Amino acid sequence: MLNQIKKDLAQLGNPEKAKNLRWFFKTGKGQYGEGDIFLGIPVPEQRKVAKKYADLSLVDI
Repeated sequence: MLNQIKKDLAQLGNPEKAKNLRWFFKTGKGQYGEGDIFLGIPVPEQRKVAKKYADLSLVDI
């Protein structure tokens, strides 16, 4: 199930927006956001995916 959730999120990703977010949140080496990963998915789209899988238990994920 986790693979399906990741697939759903990957399809919604926006590489250009992700690039801007990496810059804004300072994810470069030695910066405070180093290592953070952004997919560029707007919050309303994230909520749709969360709602789709809201009934899953942690064991199912």
